[in-house]
Amino acid sequence: MYSRKVQITGGSTFMVTLPKAWAESIGLEPGTEVNMVSIRPNTMVMQPQTQMGKEDKVGTLHIGDKQGAALTRSIISLYIAGYEVIKIEGEQITSEQRGTIRKTTQSLIGPEIVEESSNQIMIRNLSDLSELSIDETLSRIFQISRTMFEDTIQAMLEGNHELAKDVEDRDDDVDRLFLALSRRFRVMLYTIVERSGKEVNRARYFDYQTAAKQLERIADHAKKIAGISTELEGDLPEKVDQAFNRTSVRALSIVDKSVKALIQRDIELANEALTEGADIEENLLSLDKSLRKLDPQTAQLLGIVSDSIDRVKEYGNNIAETALNSSCPLPGEGSDWGE
Repeated sequence: MYSRKVQITGGSTFMVTLPKAWAESIGLEPGTEVNMVSIRPNTMVMQPQTQMGKEDKVGTLHIGDKQGAALTRSIISLYIAGYEVIKIEGEQITSEQRGTIRKTTQSLIGPEIVEESSNQIMIRNLSDLSELSIDETLSRIFQISRTMFEDTIQAMLEGNHELAKDVEDRDDDVDRLFLALSRRFRVMLYTIVERSGKEVNRARYFDYQTAAKQLERIADHAKKIAGISTELEGDLPEKVDQAFNRTSVRALSIVDKSVKALIQRDIELANEALTEGADIEENLLSLDKSLRKLDPQTAQLLGIVSDSIDRVKEYGNNIAETALNSSCPLPGEGSDWGE
């Protein structure tokens, strides 16, 4: 940490000198303009108008024998880290590896393959995700995941395999949005000020990223239920049908209230969602007991569905807890809470 005394020049202008070694290391010189942004009552950030070196924006992946899920995860990690260019190198990139690279690239928002040879593939991000609204992205993830869950229960109860297939396909949309939000969150961790000069609210990003992860898991469980529903044969007993409908609606209600509480910073609504989470346990226990009367294979499949509904309820509770934490004012924002 550097320490400097504030000086005054010209009788009215405050002045602080910069450490020479630091200034030279980032390319500052006489005449270089700097942006100064007040981000807190007692904090100001100085951001020189110098560009990050092009080499700093390139992430290199030595592919070796990576393939399948391992290769996909490596590409996604570089994407989330914030690299503008991903350079994949290898002695000989196989056709199977190329297929995985193409599929992974197409599953992300922004990246496109721009160069390709026998031993190298260049992926460039063509979208400026700094303009990505976290509010709109979270709302979109929420809307898709909740309708997936709602539709997958309907598909299971009605034996609608076409609707179940549609639910499975929609999971890709949630994944793309979640990974884009994760990239913005990661970049935010080492970016103090946006290009627009606005402050990056790290606390808000953290809360929304946490909630988005819970919603992404809800979408995963909706996809799981959709896969199970195609394996079920025949109609379910009316009591079992009603029990699944009732518990799923209540679980989704918890998620709805929790997300609304987070966006509106509503303490009462967050606590209401948490209370409902405790009440639904009795319904789930009753549902599990009713499954014991069914044939073993059907009972096993429906037991997995019941567990997924319970997980959705838990994810809703997690969002409600995040909403409570988010509603608490941070130091410097005021100490009164819950009024």
